[in-house]
Amino acid sequence: MFQKAKRSSAKIKLAITGPSGSGKTYSALRLATGLAESGRIAVLDTENNSASLYADDFDFDVAPISPPFTNDKFVKAIYQAVELGYEVIILDSASHFWEGILEYKDALDKRGGNSFGNWADANKQYKAILDALLQSDVHLIACLRSKTEYVVEKNEKGKSVPRKIGLAPIMRDGVEYEFTTVFQLDAAHQAMADKDRTGLFTDKIFLITEQTGQNIAGWLGGGKGLVGPEKALLSEFEALGAQIYDDWEAKKAEFCRYISGGEHSDPGRLGEDDYRTLIDGMKRKQQTLAGSLNHEP
Repeated sequence: MFQKAKRSSAKIKLAITGPSGSGKTYSALRLATGLAESGRIAVLDTENNSASLYADDFDFDVAPISPPFTNDKFVKAIYQAVELGYEVIILDSASHFWEGILEYKDALDKRGGNSFGNWADANKQYKAILDALLQSDVHLIACLRSKTEYVVEKNEKGKSVPRKIGLAPIMRDGVEYEFTTVFQLDAAHQAMADKDRTGLFTDKIFLITEQTGQNIAGWLGGGKGLVGPEKALLSEFEALGAQIYDDWEAKKAEFCRYISGGEHSDPGRLGEDDYRTLIDGMKRKQQTLAGSLNHEP
């Protein structure tokens, strides 16, 4: 009955939230491309085929879902994607299935009956979709619209200009608890993690790229989530440090705390720029030591 738990058997369940124009669809496709590696990507598109605008940039299949957004459409599409062997499902936008649930509940209210009973019925519809998404053996990226508000700020010329900001996602309250990681995008397409159980993105502001997906795939595979340039830079960082410092383990923790502003001492949580900064400094240290030895009598 019991077996050893392994991250490699897990599938990421991730949400991307943001206001209109923040780049949710494009970011999801970039992330999915890195996450899927050689696998296949399915997009369940409720946004009038907007994902197909990026058909020349990414390799994916699309299943349009049109109004009314009834739960059977979503459940059928999810299970069909799993059955066909897709590795990543992008639901764009998950906010539409919640709108469909609210419309279903309103229809029940108009027919009469107890409001609490109607909510219980609507909740069964909601749970059926959520279970299909979260329990399926597939990576999930759910794009969520967020409520939009404008704030007035001064630009670099001192002129007052409006800036669009995203607030809470348009979805049932507390839905973030269902996901492993939740990214929030701003109007400049930059992401930060509102929730991150991987530990890879905590306290970072970044653009979502294919590398983001590759790092998550590495983490799911049992590593620290570093692949490509970051993995190579970590190896160089470790090798160089061991050559220069006798107390390398203590120094390594000190360097990590310094470059992260005191947040942590784990080199596996550093970014590419952090590694390059530390490696450049260590190389200068190595050259200084070599010069001192060459001038000894």
